[in-house]
Parts: sequence; structure tokens; C-alpha cells
Amino acid sequence: MVRAITLLLLLSPLSFAGDNTMTIITKGQSNTITSKQSGNGNATTIICGAASGGYAHAGYSYVGHTCGSANLTSNVTGNSNTSRIYTVWSNNIGNTYSITIDGNDNFAWIDQDEDDNTSTISQDGNSNHAEQLGSGDDNTYTITQTGNTKYAKIRSFGDDGTHTITQTGTGAHNANIYNNGTGHNNTTTIIQSGSGNKDADVFYYSGSNEVDITQSGNGAHTAAMTITTGSYNIDVTQTGATAKAYSLTANCTQNCNKTISITQND
Repeated sequence: MVRAITLLLLLSPLSFAGDNTMTIITKGQSNTITSKQSGNGNATTIICGAASGGYAHAGYSYVGHTCGSANLTSNVTGNSNTSRIYTVWSNNIGNTYSITIDGNDNFAWIDQDEDDNTSTISQDGNSNHAEQLGSGDDNTYTITQTGNTKYAKIRSFGDDGTHTITQTGTGAHNANIYNNGTGHNNTTTIIQSGSGNKDADVFYYSGSNEVDITQSGNGAHTAAMTITTGSYNIDVTQTGATAKAYSLTANCTQNCNKTISITQND
């Protein structure tokens, strides 16, 4: 099976230009790994599994494990971009991970362990940063950044979740989702657009919640929430040219209306 994997890697479209670098380490069965780089100064690393311990990059170690039935794709166009796809902490199977970068000075990193997860990062622009990290089963993650100087991070350690961040416009947008190990069946949708800076932070310490945040317009809008009990349905909309701010700690356990809708506009 090692021979079959090696042949598949050689047949995958690998292209190099300038001083690009590419590292692929694999161990497992029936994996499909496709990587392409066009431009200069790009660096791609894909580690599906590893035969022994070592360092993927400075300060980030990995240990030996298996990785099976994975479909991993990295497609980079532009200059000085970094693309990383790892599964370095546990045996895993059936994951589909994809990074697509078109622009310069972007950073994209997927490291989601365990089984049957789908994670996609798409960047079209310059100086964007996206990370999706964690462990768990049967999750779907999507980060889409269009424009420049966007920042998005999803850290998730639960199962059966769907978390999506979409960032467009000219503002320097920031979005952060944290989902701890008890946060199963959570759904998050964050949409940020417009010329004003946007900031959205969601922290889950329970399961079966749904959060939708939409931030648009020229204003510098912020939304921050911490959810410590389950079954909340939260919808926040912030629009307009003036700054809006909203914060919530959702910890009510009885006699509560757990459906919350907030609209802030001019």
C-alpha cells in the first residue's frame, strides 16, 4: 500500500516556480493528495500521517499515526503564501480538506483530527489569515475570505458541528469561533462585509446551539458571546455607518426564552 500511495503522489499535479517549497509526508491507505503552486516564495506543507516524530515547522511537533481515505487539496497562486494541512495528533479516516489561495502574503492552516470531517479555506486577496484547528467527528468547516487583511479562526473539539465564516469588503475583519469538547451539534454562521472593521467572537461551552451573526456597512461593529448552556438560538444583525457593539453571556438554565434576536442599525 505504501507503493500505491507513492505513485499517487507522483501523479498529482505538483508545479513549482521561483523559490517555492513543498513538503508532503503521508502514512495510511487510499489517500488522495493534490498540491499546486504558481508564483514565488510560496510554502506548502501536507502531513496526512507520519512514520515517526519530528517537526512540521518551528515549535510544532507531530507523532506517528495513520491517516486513511483522506482527500487533501492545496492550490496556491501568487507570491509569499503559506498553506498547511495537518492531521498530526491522532489516527484519522475519511477527512476532506481543501485550501485555495489566490493572492499574496496569505496564510491558511487546517489541522482537524479524528474522522469524517470536511474543512475548506478559500482566500482571494492579500494578507489574509485563516486557521481551522481541532478534533472531533462529522464536522463541516468553511472559511471564505475575499479582499485584504481578513482574519478568521475556528477552533473546534466537538462533534456534528457546522461552522462558517464569510468575510468580504474592504474592512479589516476579524472572526473567532471556539467550540470546546462538550460543544456537540453547534451551528455558527458569521458574515462580515463592508468598509468598516468588524469583530465577532463566539465561545461555546455547551451543545445544541445555533448562532448567526451578520455585520455589514461602514461602521466598526463588534459582537462577542459566550454560551455555557445548550439550546440557544441567537441571531445578531449589525448594519450602518455608526459603530455597533453587542455582548452576551448565555448561561440561563430555567425559565428562559432561549431565542434571542438583536438588530442594530442606523
